[in-house]
Amino acid sequence: MGSEGCLLVMVIDIHPQLAEAEQHAHTYLDACISFANIHLASNVRNTLAVIAANHQDTRFLYPSTTEEQDKRQKDGRLELLGLVDDSIERELRSMVVGKHQGEQTESLISGAIGRGLLYIKRQETEDILSKRVHARILVVKISSDTGGQYLNYINNYLSAQKIGTAIDVCLVGSDCGLLQQGADITGGCYHCIHEITELLQTLIMMYQADVATRKKLNTPAPEAVDYRAACFCHRSLVDMGNVCSNCLSVYCKAVPLCTTCNVIFQTDRPMKIGKKKK
Repeated sequence: MGSEGCLLVMVIDIHPQLAEAEQHAHTYLDACISFANIHLASNVRNTLAVIAANHQDTRFLYPSTTEEQDKRQKDGRLELLGLVDDSIERELRSMVVGKHQGEQTESLISGAIGRGLLYIKRQETEDILSKRVHARILVVKISSDTGGQYLNYINNYLSAQKIGTAIDVCLVGSDCGLLQQGADITGGCYHCIHEITELLQTLIMMYQADVATRKKLNTPAPEAVDYRAACFCHRSLVDMGNVCSNCLSVYCKAVPLCTTCNVIFQTDRPMKIGKKKK
């Protein structure tokens, strides 16, 4: 698989909380861009796609949707690496400067993963010589998650599992049970770090190798996966709840009506006892 090359789709969390510490923001973005360059430089057949997600939008940072002329590098680097850096910087600046309105507070990571899966399928249809593209998705997340996109996450995980695409997750800060479920379902790697200065080292040591090569490496033992579901009423993870028998929506307490499929639950009604036939 290494000689055939690999398509890496990076999903980068660009949440506004990055602006709280400018030094951490530079370290975070530099680590992501450096890892993208390492992936391209490690194999001439490797390809790359970078998708950014904030609390209002998702956007392809590379390849860019705007046409740009190739610039010849003067510092000895590969021209492709310089093109990647320029494209990511240009699109990221446009994404941050743009004004958005709304009450959404979570980063749209699930939407970015969905766009990444569509990009992988498009590459498979365009590649005539190969029936299947060896691809994987890497999610780098820095903001917290409350489970508001639970259904979107699960749909993405099942789709990735069906097409054989692993979803790797690297978190900075606190753990995320939903992303941990996705890595376990798709056969990816999940790891959480607490210091942003450890990001680049962690990406190189744990996420540079493909899924097949990782089986030969001495990687950290996987942690217990939190498979709690998120209720559809408060978007919080629950240990026990009520499940709709029609659409399998989860609720933390009994409700008379399913808000997803509008099925009326037959609850708290006295049983009708039929009259005995004479």
